Amino acid sequence: MIGFVIGAATGYVMGTKAGRRRYEQISKSYQRIANSPTTKKLAGVARERLSEALSTQQKFEPIDAERTVYVPRR
Repeated sequence: MIGFVIGAATGYVMGTKAGRRRYEQISKSYQRIANSPTTKKLAGVARERLSEALSTQQKFEPIDAERTVYVPRR
């Protein structure tokens, strides 16, 4: 809790020293990165991989029309 308060206070002080112009510059850069198609694609891939890694369902792949085999997680 103390670390959070110190971090928030440090951020506040640094933010006030930087001024409004710098804040706007940082904000625009963040928005540009956050709204980038590449960033959105990477976030989607990361969500998918995380979902697969945390899935409790076992993964099976078909060998032929009658049989399947378990595929272990990597």
